[in-house]
Amino acid sequence: MVMVVVALALVALLAGVRLVSLFAFATEGDVPPASSVSLPSGSELIAEEKDCASGGCWAVLSVRPPEGVSPQDLATSLGMTPQTRQRGTLWDPRTVNLSSEADGDLLVIRADYWSRQANP
Repeated sequence: MVMVVVALALVALLAGVRLVSLFAFATEGDVPPASSVSLPSGSELIAEEKDCASGGCWAVLSVRPPEGVSPQDLATSLGMTPQTRQRGTLWDPRTVNLSSEADGDLLVIRADYWSRQANP
């Protein structure tokens, strides 16, 4: 019983250290991983890049929509018209800001932690 309590306390401590370190050591260079974007099945991640400019960095994901779905329809189904915010996960609870634009038959998604929601 004591071993279980000690193990649970250690896991809780390590999880707390990770959570605090995500926020305490966050930089403008942090970008969300491609896996943080919930893409529907049949979508294909073609390319993943990291771009930076004054004020921060963001991930640029080029996605091929599922068969029979246009890039605009994929953006609409993901709520990215023009932007959306996606909650983080238990592993990384930071909110991910998403925006997108069609580029031919691909949807180019921009994902970051720092941008603000556009005011209509």
